[in-house]
Formats: sequence, structure tokens, C-alpha cells
Amino acid sequence: MSKITIPYESAGRRGAASLLTGSPLASATIQARNFTAMVHPPAQAIAPDFYTRDSLAADVERLCDPAEPVSDARLLNVAVKYFFAYVFDGAHNDSVPYGELAELYERFSRHQSMNEPNDDIETMNRLRMWSPVLRVLADAPRAAHVMRSVICRESAPLAGQPFIGVDIGAGTGVMLLALQILARRCGSSDVQTLGYQFDLVSGERTHDMVHALGAGSVMLADPSRANAFNLLRGREIGFVANEVLAGVQQSLTAGNCFHKYRAFFSAVGESVEQAIFFPEGLIAHSAASRASVILARENGFQPPAEYLDEQFIPRG
Repeated sequence: MSKITIPYESAGRRGAASLLTGSPLASATIQARNFTAMVHPPAQAIAPDFYTRDSLAADVERLCDPAEPVSDARLLNVAVKYFFAYVFDGAHNDSVPYGELAELYERFSRHQSMNEPNDDIETMNRLRMWSPVLRVLADAPRAAHVMRSVICRESAPLAGQPFIGVDIGAGTGVMLLALQILARRCGSSDVQTLGYQFDLVSGERTHDMVHALGAGSVMLADPSRANAFNLLRGREIGFVANEVLAGVQQSLTAGNCFHKYRAFFSAVGESVEQAIFFPEGLIAHSAASRASVILARENGFQPPAEYLDEQFIPRG
């Protein structure tokens, strides 16, 4: 598959003032989330200060080293390059010029409209096919925040001990990647990270992505059914994540959240007594019923029965 090649120019080499102020995660709205400016040859694409030419695989490998700081810049690099690699097979091993990344974000910003004359048809078809997942990944600062929240957990796996991490809503795979990084930074042995995705179209691609990065596997199974978790029965689980509940995807419903937790707890029983949950809990609000509920491991992440059919938005 062809990729547009655009000359890469660092803002530092141009002598321009820094494009970021303070934390890159706090000020990366234009630089990371909205790569939507029209970029066509021979225009010069000016890379923001956080961006490096390292491959995604190299960035991940560095984060797995406990001696490497978990920096905002490194996390943003992983987030935007993961978006790129999701679209292009094998790109996780490539050094991606910033211009090519900017071009892909620009195309994604209009992927639901008609193709432009210079568009690669196969690329545009992939953007449309994986649109639900790519919409989440395109919000790079939020994806980076979520990864940091997992990687920097104070209650880390025990060094040298087996580690099983589970994402019961593995839409994009970034949670599985973060769990793998966490376990390896802590020196855990026999690391197994397993995600669940019911959407076959994006599920296969997400599995390919996390598997290529050595971040585990994605099960193409319905996590709202208890038998989907048969592989976990009787095994001590160290970490339970849910990309939906973490706020990467906005609304919480019985279909995308509550039924999954009910099936999970039913299947694994006491295997999660010592597990870390991310998030540990949250407050969610239903505009339709004007009700706010607390979702936490103590109540199995379930709202009261009378609100089970409501749609909730995380509030805190």
C-alpha cells in the first residue's frame, strides 16, 4: 500500500518557538488530536516538538524499560503512531515521517465524504471500515492519558511473578498495550494480556496490532456471555481494565458495559479478589432519568436494576 511522502522538517531545526507549553498532554490539541490541516507536496509539514522519527515498536520497547521515564512526549508518540500503524500493515516497525502522519489525519477528518483525486482508495476504504475504532484513536491526548493511568499504577504487579491482565472491552487495544508495558516495567514473568472484542471487523485488526507489538491477544467473543471467559476460570488475575469504562468511548450502556461486567464476575469468581481494577470506579449520569450512579467493583459495576436500560455518561 502506498503512503504519501512529504518532506519532514523539525520545528527545532527551523528555529521556531516551541509548539508546546507546559505538559504536552495538556497542550497537544492541535499537534496531536487535530492533524487536519491540508498537507500536500511540496508543502513542508512542521513536526511538533514531541514528535520523533522512532518507530512505534521502538517507542514501546523503551517504555517497557523501567529505567525509561514515562514521559508525556513518549506517550503521545505511541498514541499517534498507533493510529498510523492501525491503518498501514507493518508500519509499527517503520520510522514514519511526520508529513505522512499529518496526511493520514487529514484524510481521516473527511473519510466519510467523497474521495479527493489524490486519495489512495484502499487507504480511504480502511479508514471507513475501521472508523469507530479510529475515531477513538484520533483523540491522541486522551489515549495517552489512559495509557499513563495504567502504566503508572502504584499497585504494580509483583516482580518476577506471573501476570494476567484482562481488558473486557478491548476496542482499540491501547489498554492491552499499556498492561503489557506495566508488567514488563515491573519485571513480571510469564506476562499474559487478553482482550475481548465482539466486533469481528475491528476485532481482527486490533488483534493483529497488539500481537505484532507483543502485547497479547484479542478474543473475538461476546464478553457479555460468561463462557467467553472460560480461559480465565481458576486463574489469578492481576489487572482488569475496560476501555469503554475508562472514558475512551463516551456512553455506558448495558450492551457495551454492564452486561460484560456481570458475565465477567460470574465467570471468574474469586480469581479477581487481589486484582487491580482500572478504573476503580466512577460516577455516571443519565440525562434521560436525571439519575447519577456510582459504578465500582463493590457493586460489580452495575447500576440499580431500574436504571439498567439507561444510557450513562461518565462524570468523574
